[in-house]
Amino acid sequence: MFGEGLLTGMGVTWKHFWGKKETFCYPEEKLPMTERFRGGHLVLDHQKCIACSLCSLACPNQAIKLKIVPDAKKKRHMQSYVHLIGRCLYCNLCVEACNPRALSWDKNYAISSWHPEDMDDELVTEEGRAYFEMMMAKAKEEAEVEAKAKAETETAGGGDA
Repeated sequence: MFGEGLLTGMGVTWKHFWGKKETFCYPEEKLPMTERFRGGHLVLDHQKCIACSLCSLACPNQAIKLKIVPDAKKKRHMQSYVHLIGRCLYCNLCVEACNPRALSWDKNYAISSWHPEDMDDELVTEEGRAYFEMMMAKAKEEAEVEAKAKAETETAGGGDA
């Protein structure tokens, strides 16, 4: 029949006209993102991070720049973590490579910028820097205590012989 396709199309239009509206007023209202969303900015949990640099090695575009510093006890700590957003493919290989699950994506999908220097994101926050300084000082104190104890045992053991 000639009008059957037209009636079917008008039926679909009629249902959508009276159905639930799916539009959002974008700047004021943001679309909720799912858990599997890849995009936005990386989020680093500095207390979970073991500074293994596997995330940087897994990145195919070298979009992650790390500065890792060993403490007095030869344990590695993250001093700087820069995510170069302009180079990122959002392939999620860095998040998958992170064994302690210290790296994840935030749900912000509006990351445009006018200037390229705004596309470099430092993931170590002020809280992370304070944690870094505290861990370095703690490791230095522990190393000094161990060195004193070792020196005392050597002098005590050397005097008996």
